[in-house]
Amino acid sequence: MEAKESLLKEIKLLWSSETIENFDIAPELLEYLDVKDLENLKLKILESKKSLNDEQKDWLFKFRKYN
Repeated sequence: MEAKESLLKEIKLLWSSETIENFDIAPELLEYLDVKDLENLKLKILESKKSLNDEQKDWLFKFRKYN
């Protein structure tokens, strides 16, 4: 569980932006995801930050759960 929590913190840092400071990933989604899924998500975020266009950002933001 520690690995999952650590990855979640890293993902939140990568996914954060100046316009949206705090957000959570939906708990229902977290229950479904395992460590490997979270590692893949982290890698995809890192890759996508290099070349995201506005349409891709809008799609990605749909997965955020705002506090």
